[in-house]
Amino acid sequence: MLSAFAKIGAVDILMELFANKIVITPKIYDELSVPVEYGYAYPLNIFSKIRTITLSEDVIEEYERLKKLTLGRGELEAIAFCKKNNCIFVTNDKKAREVAKKHGVLVLSLQAVLKAIWKKKIKSKNEVKQILERIKDADNLSISIEVEKEIFAE
Repeated sequence: MLSAFAKIGAVDILMELFANKIVITPKIYDELSVPVEYGYAYPLNIFSKIRTITLSEDVIEEYERLKKLTLGRGELEAIAFCKKNNCIFVTNDKKAREVAKKHGVLVLSLQAVLKAIWKKKIKSKNEVKQILERIKDADNLSISIEVEKEIFAE
């Protein structure tokens, strides 16, 4: 989700929504570093605003337990961190959401985040509609009409 917001220059919106309490894990940092090697600048927006945390021993142990699952290392590390630190896991990856929920981690999807942005009056409904369109373009994302209606329903 950070990548999607970074691609449209909107990381600050997430920072405001989550009261500047967003962190990334070392493996997410590594994954985000790859596009930089290919000339993409959007991860730099993330690195300049969001702290990469150091993992505790219990998070590393949890990650090692989760590692056998077929999911990206960054997602697994983030799930382990959230589980051990009672944090919310925010992702737009459906499989990652399912794995996190299965392991007792509270999860927020893109839809929930977008709805929260206008509900908390960080941005207006129309501005969030524009953000969604920009994310869809930047991330080649497809969202059903039903899901869009859900995002903007009172």
